[in-house]
Amino acid sequence: MKKIFPVILILTLFLVPSSLHSQNSEKAIAEIGNTKITEKEFKLRYELSPFVSHRSKWNQDTIKYDFLLSLIAEKLWYFEAVNKGLQNSEDFRFYIKPLEDALLRDYLFKEEIESKVKLSAEDVNRLINNAQFKLKTRIINSEDSLKIFKIYYLLKNNVPLDSILRIPEFVFVPAGEFEVSLGSLKDEEIENYLFTLNPSEFTQPIRSEVGWVIFYIVDKFLTPIDITNQKAVDDLKRIVKSRRTMIKANQYLKDLLSDKTIDINDTAFSRVFEIIYNLILERTKGNPDTLRSSYVLNDHDYREIKRKLGSKLLNEILFKVNSHKVTVWDFLANLAFEEHRFQSKDRKTIYSKLSRIIKDFVVQQYLTQEARKKGIDKNKNLKDELENWKVHYLAQMLRFSYLDSARVSEQEILDYFNNEFRKDKSNVLIKMKILNLEKLEEVENVLKSISSGKSFDEIVANYGKTDSLVNENGETELLPHIYFGDLGIVASKLNLNEVYGPIPRGDKYTLIMLKEKKEISDTTQIDFNSSKDYIKNYLFLKKFNSTIANQTIQLASKYGVKIYDDALSQIKTTGIPMFVHRLLGFGGRIAGVPLLDNWFYLIDINEFKSRLLP
Repeated sequence: MKKIFPVILILTLFLVPSSLHSQNSEKAIAEIGNTKITEKEFKLRYELSPFVSHRSKWNQDTIKYDFLLSLIAEKLWYFEAVNKGLQNSEDFRFYIKPLEDALLRDYLFKEEIESKVKLSAEDVNRLINNAQFKLKTRIINSEDSLKIFKIYYLLKNNVPLDSILRIPEFVFVPAGEFEVSLGSLKDEEIENYLFTLNPSEFTQPIRSEVGWVIFYIVDKFLTPIDITNQKAVDDLKRIVKSRRTMIKANQYLKDLLSDKTIDINDTAFSRVFEIIYNLILERTKGNPDTLRSSYVLNDHDYREIKRKLGSKLLNEILFKVNSHKVTVWDFLANLAFEEHRFQSKDRKTIYSKLSRIIKDFVVQQYLTQEARKKGIDKNKNLKDELENWKVHYLAQMLRFSYLDSARVSEQEILDYFNNEFRKDKSNVLIKMKILNLEKLEEVENVLKSISSGKSFDEIVANYGKTDSLVNENGETELLPHIYFGDLGIVASKLNLNEVYGPIPRGDKYTLIMLKEKKEISDTTQIDFNSSKDYIKNYLFLKKFNSTIANQTIQLASKYGVKIYDDALSQIKTTGIPMFVHRLLGFGGRIAGVPLLDNWFYLIDINEFKSRLLP
């Protein structure tokens, strides 16, 4: 049995930050074996990745050096991952394949849409003129064309609009107020015409998505702009170009997809739905069915889903794009990549959501195959960008493969509590502010606010409680830092009122601020039974981090690392911590660049430097 879906035109238009394409020097600032880290690569990652060094005191030279060390560590772990063949693993393909597809669609968008949208000198003059006005309008609309034309002829005969709308025949005709500024309307031609009108003037009846409409100008306000301000003028150009790009992209999709129909394997889709539905029910037991209890499937969930489906069903064809076979595995990989949020446990709601997702996925696959057909997969910039993500993913994969080596026994927990807990000078009492954010754009906005001078305390207060560890003001109690797991380890090394993040945690991004730090005194009451799980987690993280630190130093010796200090010191940076999310053509978003972890917050830097080549 098969489910038939017509291909639906779905488009979200986003443009790529121009900073991603800046041309920087290819000068080497470090070498790992025969591979160079160039000034261009360093600046791209550094400028678009928020990064905090615990030993920097916000000294830019120290932050740059520590950032380079972390970049080197990531490369070292990548080389070792390749050496172990992780690039051929199913796990790696599961996460890199949908990213590659998304970048292919984005580069297709640049080539077929964005590069072909131009503004003439006449266009620029018109948009500058229009931008200097705001229009207060009333939009008279009805699906009944006869009524709209009657109103139009009454207006032509100088009958006041308010009087017309009091006539019984027209008393229920909507005539809402609407402010028009540059870019307010989808139709550029109509918008341009509106800006030529004066108060009390109006348009002819226009056929639109909501029926027939008449725009009536109530007032026209002058809002002068400084045409010598190039940034302001560029922003105005971007508004008009974005609208034209949207129209061109929709037409492109219509030409590509309008005659297409897809047969979706209903049996396979239903099986995927049943497994996902039951898993969400199981994972959200005990939570109220509210928006705050939404659920995002994680890596462990996808492993479980794939296990239950089995290799045969995973490789079953879900649908075809021309002769290209798209499997259940492909659909799950894309589902994991897009990190969809399930905000209800209702069976019909989840089924409807997955149905919408697979319709979108069909469109995406047509665009992906069109990009391959045009040879875009051979584009050098795309290949370089994809390589950066491969380095990041493989380094993280190898790093997390050491988790099993950090298991903690019951005896280790008891011995630590009885013999080391109070003697361990790294143990401190801390109080933090914690802010969890779900969306990349929220992270970007918060970091911009901090950079512009807004206090983190004020920002957290606006969000309230976003983590189970905090109260309604977003603040934790004063507790041993081990109670907070990985957050506690990071926070214990911060200075008071220092902000750190974002830290990816599950389906959220976390920002923290250290508010208070005290030594644990002999009189501090610590109960073993209530602390046992916290100690176990702390010892696990301590053991894991120690393993990663030692391995990183060994890998430096194995592959050979050289740093060119003079070249690094000459790199000019803004010094402003930023987080930029990449908005992709034809929809979707990713971080502007792979977020770089501070690999060295637990590594002995002097020991590492002793392994560097002269």
